[in-house]
Amino acid sequence: MNRFATRLLRGARLVFALFAACLAGGPALAAHPDETKPPGPGPLPWRVGGVIGFTVDAAAFPDSAGSTLEVYLRLAPATLMAMVGERQQGGQFSLALTLRNSFGRVEHKLDQGFVASRGDTAGGYGSVLILPFRTTPGKHRLQIKMTASRPGLSKNSVGRKQVQTVEGDVLVPGSEPGGILSDAGFVWPEHGAAPSQREMLPNPERLYGLFADSLTARFVARARGSDPRAWRWVARILDAGGRVVATVEGDGPPASSVEAALSADISKEPAGHYDLEIKAWQEGDAGSLLRRAPFSIAWEARTWTASPQEIIDNAHFLLSQDDEDAFALMPPGEQERRMTEFWRVRDPTPDTGVNEARETFVKRIDFANRTYGRYGLGKGMFSDMGRVFIRYGEPNEVLKQVIPTQDNTLAQVIRQLAVADSRVVGDVEDKMIGADMRPFEVWIYEGDIPLPVDADPSTMKQPRMRNRRLVFLFVDEQWVGDYRLRYSTE
Repeated sequence: MNRFATRLLRGARLVFALFAACLAGGPALAAHPDETKPPGPGPLPWRVGGVIGFTVDAAAFPDSAGSTLEVYLRLAPATLMAMVGERQQGGQFSLALTLRNSFGRVEHKLDQGFVASRGDTAGGYGSVLILPFRTTPGKHRLQIKMTASRPGLSKNSVGRKQVQTVEGDVLVPGSEPGGILSDAGFVWPEHGAAPSQREMLPNPERLYGLFADSLTARFVARARGSDPRAWRWVARILDAGGRVVATVEGDGPPASSVEAALSADISKEPAGHYDLEIKAWQEGDAGSLLRRAPFSIAWEARTWTASPQEIIDNAHFLLSQDDEDAFALMPPGEQERRMTEFWRVRDPTPDTGVNEARETFVKRIDFANRTYGRYGLGKGMFSDMGRVFIRYGEPNEVLKQVIPTQDNTLAQVIRQLAVADSRVVGDVEDKMIGADMRPFEVWIYEGDIPLPVDADPSTMKQPRMRNRRLVFLFVDEQWVGDYRLRYSTE
């Protein structure tokens, strides 16, 4: 059995200053856990949305003196692009981490700054941090706070500070009758590295497929005593239905422990959720040590490079509230599988390699963000104009008043709409004495109007709304470019 060592690669950083403190046991500060706090984000890995999108994973590895809990953090390429911008020197990030034991007592605290650059996006891996802690078996509470500043309007200016926090439970495996088996440490191979080098980069996403078509993982098994019997182990990959899609076996020489790395080809497996099951035992044992952990497979580039929040934001326009909540909790590969199925049934030309409906949606999202977004108002896709554009595309006709004309043009438009439609125009009353000079736009869709992107084609007799007329009135109430929908015939 070949022993291995994990070497840090481009895009990965190990906080060395922490390790010495961890060996000494770290600070022992009293804590008062808040019993009213929610249970947290659920099982690892945790995918944190927001402007600073990042992923947290952890794996505990036993040794002769106890256990080391390795905490991994990944900043996705989209996060680096958003937070670093064009700054060649990279972007400044700050990490605050607290680890508590099951009694709420603080075991370790860390406040660490680091620099991440656009160059860390190579291979779609992003920037990965490794934080090792000496700890004991059992349940622990992990809290991570990430802080960064978005680039300002000029090259040398400092932008707004962004903060994201996540907190949840982490379980460090303890001893069992046959010994102790570590967590599965999921890793990515270095992009372009020869397999014989065994160079490994932690994979906090537990994601494989496009940029890593072989699942790679490592684990450690230890006997309860100093029993020098030979080791055997087997790893199986199971799909969401429990079907075994790959099996890898190995062994180790007579020793009290075994360290192993495994690799399995997943290049033929579709996107979705999977489980890695590892069993290890010594010759003569009646049973085996067992560990099982989820991971996912994805084949689309944006699944790897986009921030978690961006993927959820796009799904917001396509799914119901309940489906969207469930989607947000899915691993990236399962999210990709869900969206692939969503668009498959909406593909107008299923016999071709291009899904025009999906391409149109992506282009509309991009246009809305570039056109209707304003500083301080959020993404253009979530503005009223952005939402309508994403649903129906470019209007057939646009009536607008952008520069005040010292008359009641808006009032005239409202009266015309009231005459043309039987419904009440709504609360668009004059905001000032005299002429109503608020900027406004009226979007008109007429004739053969395509169905909205979120419409279910299986329930629609026609793929278009024929001989319809849709009217949308947007008013800039505050004169800051924030046009709000005040009336529609939708």
